[in-house]
Amino acid sequence: MVFFVQSTSNRLKDDIAECAIALFRDRGYDNVSVNEICESAHTSRSVFYSVFKGKRAILDYVVSKPQQNDEESFRKFADAENDFERIWQLFGRFIDIALDFGPKLTSRLFIMQFDSPKGIRDAVHALDDLFATLAKNCAKNGIIETEEPPELLSRIATDLILHELYVWCSQDGNFSLRERARQYAEVAYHVKPQYRMTPEQRAAL
Repeated sequence: MVFFVQSTSNRLKDDIAECAIALFRDRGYDNVSVNEICESAHTSRSVFYSVFKGKRAILDYVVSKPQQNDEESFRKFADAENDFERIWQLFGRFIDIALDFGPKLTSRLFIMQFDSPKGIRDAVHALDDLFATLAKNCAKNGIIETEEPPELLSRIATDLILHELYVWCSQDGNFSLRERARQYAEVAYHVKPQYRMTPEQRAAL
């Protein structure tokens, strides 16, 4: 029964969030009201406030989702070729959000970071321990070659990709975020050449 209630609640949150993100993208975050979100999601204000405290909570919810594994994500993660590809999959979840949000709405996440400790940077860094564990495995298996601590590499790689996400927003998305992030992740983690993508593979991301 508890699982059913949680599952129903998550579906409701996902439905509301999907409608809200579409409105934020089209009209701008500041130009969308809770009433308009409720109308688009065919729900009431009381139901909305039973799952979200406000508009900001919707963005926090969406950005925190990559920390969770649904069945499809778990299977894809388990089937990855090696642990660096698992690291890349985790980064990819946040990149997917940025691409879905678009540069303007993603920019809003960076602005919000100044108002609250929560935000996209904290959401990505919440996976630091997992990134470090995967990086240790990469070092053991000869995928990366460095004497730097895996924990440090992971933090550097995360901050580097977040910086490129900021640049992508400031340039209104005029370059391939996936391609740039993949290249920078390979460099930051000191991935051996044979485990790196070719320029053609990166361009196809």
